[in-house]
Amino acid sequence: MSEQTGQKRLGKKRIGIYLERHPDSGGAYQYCLAMLKSLAALPKERYEVVAFIMYEEWRPIAEGFGLRAIYAQKNKLEKVIYHLAELSLPVEACRKLCRFLHPFARALRRERIEACIYPCADKISFMMDTPAIVSVFDLMHRYLTEFPEISAPEIYKSRERSYTNIARYARMVFVDSDVGRQQMIECYGGQAADLSGRVYPLPFIAPDYVYESIGKPMYPKPDIFENYIFYPAQFWKHKNHGRLLEAIARLKKEGVCVNLVCSGTGKNGYENACRQIRELHLEDQVKILGYVSNKEMVALYQHARALVMPTFGGPTNIPQLEAFVLGCPVATSRIFGIPEQVGDAALLFDPADVDEIADCVKRLWQDDALCDSLIRAGHERAARWGEQQFARRLYEYLEEL
Repeated sequence: MSEQTGQKRLGKKRIGIYLERHPDSGGAYQYCLAMLKSLAALPKERYEVVAFIMYEEWRPIAEGFGLRAIYAQKNKLEKVIYHLAELSLPVEACRKLCRFLHPFARALRRERIEACIYPCADKISFMMDTPAIVSVFDLMHRYLTEFPEISAPEIYKSRERSYTNIARYARMVFVDSDVGRQQMIECYGGQAADLSGRVYPLPFIAPDYVYESIGKPMYPKPDIFENYIFYPAQFWKHKNHGRLLEAIARLKKEGVCVNLVCSGTGKNGYENACRQIRELHLEDQVKILGYVSNKEMVALYQHARALVMPTFGGPTNIPQLEAFVLGCPVATSRIFGIPEQVGDAALLFDPADVDEIADCVKRLWQDDALCDSLIRAGHERAARWGEQQFARRLYEYLEEL
């Protein structure tokens, strides 16, 4: 090895991160923030990180972490290229067009970026010829075909095109769990022979604002119910609010009156949920808050009897991680990668079985010792996997790359 080559290998690696999500985009933003914070923790003598931002709101955040922020402007040309891609112009041709005509491709070359991280599986990741590291949150369009918000024909087609090309071109793919890795290989491994060597589990962590509450006084108790279970989720049909409402109604007939607080905006399951509340005569036991601030979210967890999350979606989810950090007992769905994610720190049920859901809710509502043991187990699990471990795992993967 020549001296010049050795110096190059020992020099700083230049890593980019593409921040396309707006800071008001909820969970996607929080994941981008976690990735950005972890990149800022990389050894400065080893890595130089550049944040390519689509919104100026990201600039003070990136610079607050000591990173350079470059506005990666969009133009009408990229819309034309993407439209041609949707019309089945070969991706290789689109990549060549982007290399010479796309402003972001020029920015990557100008900044000598050796690999760029795309935290939200943006389709621009496979249009660039700079090595891409792409996070794929889930492939539920393949596994939950009965829900139109996930698998409607136009959504299915768009996701298939994106994930097929990510599998083909990404240097690394990050997934949320071992189950997520298995699903990625199962769905797209046949289209990229070496995919099994490029898919890496990088489990989710709780949002930054949750960790910031550690060691601080609890927020005041929300003026809702004296006691309640909590379900934070947008009202998509696959979030399965209906069966949770049925479970609460069954417990009411047994003389166990459980209060439920839901946060999250109305989606395609919202009207059905409101109708069920009326038909089951649960108006006095259920409160729908809609969107809540980060501070309000923390307070709702801190004072809840338990988090109960009967979702059909996965492979894993973030609310249980929030609950672990904030000392809230958890009951959630026994599906996909969730058992791997929660271990012994949560009660598990079949989300299609109202009786199982009702049984878990009843146990949490009545058994103080059970709740205390779940809180301890949740804290232990949160201590084993959090911000520091996420950042360390990311560093190890980048070193392997």
